[in-house]
Amino acid sequence: MSISTTGTTGQPGPAGRPATDLARLLHRRPDAVHRVATAFGEAHVFFPEADAERCTAVLLAEPDPEAPVRGRRGKARPPAVPDAHGGDRPYAASSVFAAVLRTVFPQLFGQSPESPRPSESSADETLPLEIELPVVRADREPEPAAPGGGDGVALARRLFEPLGWRVEAAELPSDAAPAAGGSPYLRLRLAAPAVRPAEALRQVAALLPVLDGAAHHWVPPERADVDGLLAVHPERALIARRLARRGHAVSWGDDGRDDGAAVRAALGAVGASRVVHLGCGHGELLAGLLGGGGFTELLGVDVSPAALAAAARRLELERTADPAPEWELRGGAGRPRVRLVQGAPVYADARRTGFDAMVFEAPAEALTEPAPEPGSAPAPEPPLATGTADRVMPAAHPAYLEHAVFGAARPPAVVATAPPGADGTAFAAWARRTAAGYGYAVTLPPAPRPPLLALFERGTPAPEGGGPR
Repeated sequence: MSISTTGTTGQPGPAGRPATDLARLLHRRPDAVHRVATAFGEAHVFFPEADAERCTAVLLAEPDPEAPVRGRRGKARPPAVPDAHGGDRPYAASSVFAAVLRTVFPQLFGQSPESPRPSESSADETLPLEIELPVVRADREPEPAAPGGGDGVALARRLFEPLGWRVEAAELPSDAAPAAGGSPYLRLRLAAPAVRPAEALRQVAALLPVLDGAAHHWVPPERADVDGLLAVHPERALIARRLARRGHAVSWGDDGRDDGAAVRAALGAVGASRVVHLGCGHGELLAGLLGGGGFTELLGVDVSPAALAAAARRLELERTADPAPEWELRGGAGRPRVRLVQGAPVYADARRTGFDAMVFEAPAEALTEPAPEPGSAPAPEPPLATGTADRVMPAAHPAYLEHAVFGAARPPAVVATAPPGADGTAFAAWARRTAAGYGYAVTLPPAPRPPLLALFERGTPAPEGGGPR
């Protein structure tokens, strides 16, 4: 990847500045080659040109295809990448490259203790920037008739142009068997007349995993980095849908949704005092429940240790187990018992049984499946759930997630919220289908508008079978 700018030294007064300001804002010396070790191999930053008129920084990543498989000792050991040995990760900018960006430029992502967060430093220093990525992985959308098109070139424009970038994208030929609709690889060039380098790289790092439709594990483990950055993006539903297919929660900041209040009202309607939040993330909902009162026990479950650690800090809990992440605040003196445990949503877990209610977000993948026609043949069984101890992909296996909630844990009440951008009609169809399949009655809001929420109440015994439908 290269990032370039031009200088304005010929302008009179304070407007004049050298192009080498780019190196300063990237926290790199233009007269040196910078080597950075990452979890994927080595990365190098160097400046092939750096003078007052023009400055170009190049990031050359050399991922070791076996590094994610070998891993590292200790808690920082990364999960395995399924196609590490024969995939395109060493050659194409994808979700792996987004993780490399964060490692190479920690100051720009607020991850360096020596440097202020990007929002607090160089706030007004914008430059005319050109960013070029020679090979980008951009899998097409499965709905080619969608507005703006579904191919990789159209997808890149839909993602970057609303953020102020001029986009030049061209499809690259592939030696592999051609995919439906063409090659998944692009040459991508972005240009903007005035943008902060930190903001530019954060946008690239956030959107590369969205472009990359192949199975991967290298979106930041706790959640995609879209808080605030993409909160007003007109393609937010598209972004949420593509990230949800990889099993990652998406937080949109203040988008007018008040799921917390709606969930609390639903739990109050069924008189729940012991509640499980499956996929608790950073603990926003648990904090609201804890502050609202009326609960005697709260259990938060998430697959990501990083998300659980953030939730523990938010809730001021104490670590009780190592190496398995677990935090707890014991009840007493009118306060509820609060626990955080690591677990995969797609698997049955005895720790989640015996509660009054469970809260979870409906799997986005299930909301795209058409309802079966009356009398039609049953749908084929889903594949076995796959993943690693650090990251599973529950959104890819909705039947297993549904069984873990409604079939195995089977609480008296379940509150399901819709993912951002979900279609109200599809969510209602999924809720009715799931309730009928597992012997629950379901209550839906009268109007299909955010926040979308379904309240399930246990009725008849669970159907025979004991497994995903």
